[in-house]
Amino acid sequence: MFARRVRDVVARAPVTCGAGESAREIARRLTRERVGSVVVTDGAARPLGIVTDRDLRGKVVAEGRDAATTPAAAIMSSPLVTIRPDAFAWEAVLEMTRREIHHLGVLDGERLAGVVSSSDLLVPHTTHPVTLAREIGRAASAAALAALGQRVTALVRVLVEEGGSATDIGEMVAELNDRVVARVLTLAVAAQEAAAGPAPVGWAWLAFGSEARREQTLRTDQDNGLVYADPPPEARAAAAGWFARLGTAAVDLLVAAGVPRCEGDVMASNPRWCQPLAVWAEYFRGWMRVTAPGPLLSAAIVFDLRPVAGDLALGVTLRELLRAEAPGQRAFLRFLAHDVVSHRPPLTLLRHLAVPRRGPGRGRIDVKFAGAQQVVGAARLAALELGLAETNTVARLRGAVARGWHGEGEVAELVDGYRHLLRLRLVHQLDQLGRGERADNLVEPAALRRADRLLLVDALRTVARLQAELRERYATDLIGA
Repeated sequence: MFARRVRDVVARAPVTCGAGESAREIARRLTRERVGSVVVTDGAARPLGIVTDRDLRGKVVAEGRDAATTPAAAIMSSPLVTIRPDAFAWEAVLEMTRREIHHLGVLDGERLAGVVSSSDLLVPHTTHPVTLAREIGRAASAAALAALGQRVTALVRVLVEEGGSATDIGEMVAELNDRVVARVLTLAVAAQEAAAGPAPVGWAWLAFGSEARREQTLRTDQDNGLVYADPPPEARAAAAGWFARLGTAAVDLLVAAGVPRCEGDVMASNPRWCQPLAVWAEYFRGWMRVTAPGPLLSAAIVFDLRPVAGDLALGVTLRELLRAEAPGQRAFLRFLAHDVVSHRPPLTLLRHLAVPRRGPGRGRIDVKFAGAQQVVGAARLAALELGLAETNTVARLRGAVARGWHGEGEVAELVDGYRHLLRLRLVHQLDQLGRGERADNLVEPAALRRADRLLLVDALRTVARLQAELRERYATDLIGA
């Protein structure tokens, strides 16, 4: 799935029909051709939509329509969602999950080359992410969401075994996590509206940290906030109370759904992180006017910001504020750079691994703090200095190449190293969970395959070179001198 192209998955030419063909004729064609879908085309063979087995059951049989007279145009899903034949099969899976569909048209230029279905892409025993996404959207309680969370972990395990990179898998998990958050908020809002009426103003749920970057491969603790539109002065207290109750209820439901509380209390249940837009804007402006690193570093996690539910425009407004104002805040950027370079990779003077020989971490390396966190910080720094819109680490690094901030070769090495660090961490954590242990980031280099150990050293050396570049660019050694 991660190596094959879509063209390698398509087994046959597409089965098509005209817009006027009846549902009965389509059903017979599906049976005769032994396929699960037929593409509806116009007179020039251009795709108009698609009719699947599910459409026949849900739109004809369930609604009591006459199959002999109901035309394809009345029951097709339109427009046909398509993908390029040179896309990876993995990209097709991700697109299906985003849209909660099981079929994609394969469009080669303007020619319909085939149809790819979810069953073509994953091994039969695997829970398809599209199915998971739909079940999450129908979950009636936090307990049901918790049970589905276990299936997400099982899916991650299969995707790792299939050869997926941690960043690719993170994209998939982000799609499913977003649906968990959206479902939790639907339940919380319904309860809140029943008790206190509708929301007084618009609002948005904000994700921070790895969830905002779409890099969360296994469920870690919560990092979230709530922003709401500025209410009129006379309604401020009532609005604050309404959203405080919503934030607390949503966080409690997420805990019940299996997502632990944030140890640093960066959650919408904390009044600090449940505020109107004007307060959030002043938060960010205050951090960017910082004159010492302490207060800034304690809030760095919220500079990875993504709205995931509610009125997304409110979150976008905050992101646009950062894009507009951060590039001109040199002291702020310099402090961020100082934080990135202050945590050096565990390497000796000869650039070999420096593994602790005593203490609680003996023989192990924390791959998150040894290198992955520094790459995240450097990508965040680039995004803020250049005013990039991206929140994902790899996308930020590639955006920095386009703006001349990094060279292509340098970023290619950084991306490869970052992905290897994340994969080592993910495989390690899955092994721990499989043994019933609590997951951590402490990998034992001596237990790794030789190739993985060499790649680990290369990744940490790449991080060290990145830090040297940032020390020079921002003169970070002069801070505190």
